Amino acid sequence: MVLPDAPTAVEKSAAAELAGELGKCLGETPEIVAEAAAADGAAAVRLYVGATRAAKRARGAGTAVRPPLYRTDEVFLKSVEDGVVMDGDPARAPIYAVDLYLEKYCGVRWWTSDAATHPKLGAAPAKGISLSHVPQFKYRETYYLDGFDPLFKVRSKGNFTSITRYLLEDVPFIPPELGGNHRLFFFEGRHSAYHSFFEILPPKVYFEKHPDWYSLVDGRRQPKQLCMANAGMKAEFIKETLKRLRKDPSADFIQVSQNDWNGCCTCEKCKAMEAEDGGAPSGPYLRFANDVAEAVEKEFPCVRIDTFAYQFTRRAPAKTRPRRNVVVRLCDIECDFARPVDKPLPSRKAEFAKDLADWSRVAGGNLFIWDYLANFTSYMMPHPNIGVIAPNIRLFAKSGAVGVFEQGDALCSAGSFAPLRHYLAAHLLWDPADDEKRLADEFLRGYYGKSAAPFMEKFIETVEAGPRKTKQAVGCYHAGAPFLGGDDKLKAAQLMDAAVAAAEKDGEPFASRVRRERLSVDHMILLNYGKLKKLAASLNMPWTRPATRAEAVENWIRDVKSFGVKACRETTRADDIDRYFDTLRAK
Repeated sequence: MVLPDAPTAVEKSAAAELAGELGKCLGETPEIVAEAAAADGAAAVRLYVGATRAAKRARGAGTAVRPPLYRTDEVFLKSVEDGVVMDGDPARAPIYAVDLYLEKYCGVRWWTSDAATHPKLGAAPAKGISLSHVPQFKYRETYYLDGFDPLFKVRSKGNFTSITRYLLEDVPFIPPELGGNHRLFFFEGRHSAYHSFFEILPPKVYFEKHPDWYSLVDGRRQPKQLCMANAGMKAEFIKETLKRLRKDPSADFIQVSQNDWNGCCTCEKCKAMEAEDGGAPSGPYLRFANDVAEAVEKEFPCVRIDTFAYQFTRRAPAKTRPRRNVVVRLCDIECDFARPVDKPLPSRKAEFAKDLADWSRVAGGNLFIWDYLANFTSYMMPHPNIGVIAPNIRLFAKSGAVGVFEQGDALCSAGSFAPLRHYLAAHLLWDPADDEKRLADEFLRGYYGKSAAPFMEKFIETVEAGPRKTKQAVGCYHAGAPFLGGDDKLKAAQLMDAAVAAAEKDGEPFASRVRRERLSVDHMILLNYGKLKKLAASLNMPWTRPATRAEAVENWIRDVKSFGVKACRETTRADDIDRYFDTLRAK
């Protein structure tokens, strides 16, 4: 293992990662040496990590000029005469290059932060290696509880960290020696990095003296949103934004964005700005973000302003364009998540694909997507969106997005197939052309075990087919899996029971993971208990759940606690899961 003679902290971490993980495959940990020392020694295979002289020669071979600078997160791997070079954009790509070598050529798989596969190897692979990749998405965030782990996030090629709202524990950031992360400024009021208007100008401080700073709704000033046309408000907003950035200069993004509810200002000046932008409320909001960004850039040239195209601002403006230091975060919350966002049921009428195309034209290289992978009413409930992850990410890439935020189960340690969704999303954000079927197949077999995998696959197929059979659109808020017919609910339960029985043949780690997935099925049965029990009897199907709903409730609560689950839905309280248990008992 060979490092540059004066390695960076990231290169040292990359070499340590390679030595440790490859050592698990080889049975012994390779030695790490400096390139100058390696030149005099003999080695069967040399693994060059970082900006070594060997890497520079390999990348510049056959050219008359120096190779160009690496682009953001670009990786470069290549077989050379005496080994393999692994290099890339010095900010963090040496670690990505090492991890890609381990994945693609050694067969290592990191399923979750605490589960991995390390094949046994006789020697470090060195022949036929050639990989150069520049990820289209400069900013990649998969918002899952397990995905917050810094090392696992790096191995998953994630490079962005934010907080949407209340979390049960503090979120750790990726340390500098692992490449660090892009991150949004965190507002303490809502425990969030998003929806910043009242974080910057809270009504309890300003509204009494300056009601004209707030939105005119139904003929009177109300503390719902801000008035985009008020110059005094804008000046104070800029002053307060700069004050916060001075307190936290390590943040390289900060939101300038609407509150998470309606109340757009209808004063004459705001309506006039809307009219200039084709009647789109996004026009005044984007102009405001641009003005704040212009002021911020003078003191913080590397900070980007992050603003929403969300709900009433989702439609793109006809005239206004974002400044170079403004990113527009387009949100698809209204979509049908059982189908690709550009192919919703007519009843959904989301028209998101049109808005995406318009923002792609309007925002150019400043478009950031907020996509929703979880069911926020109940993380532990079957949710039929695994099949749309890949087509949606490819559409975002085709639309020129520079970043994607995939919002998943950030509170729950037992969300329905959360590990699989994270695995798929992370790999596809790194390379949208990756094969999602291969990724899913290898995950089901590697994480849940070869015996359980066929049943898990059939379970997923049953859940995903439900909305097509019932002809229902599926949002990101639902309880009881209403998109599944009763017979398919019973079929899904049978398949998951079979998966648990099969997994036990492969050992307790696999069986435990499948039993954790069954929590979602048991929850679905619990919320449809009476109807499903009657249906099973009418179909002469065995009823494998408890004889009474009360017993089923207590069994589910016991099992949820045994897996250390601290939250089962989107919440703002640490005791929410206990409150939910009480609600189930009372029904």
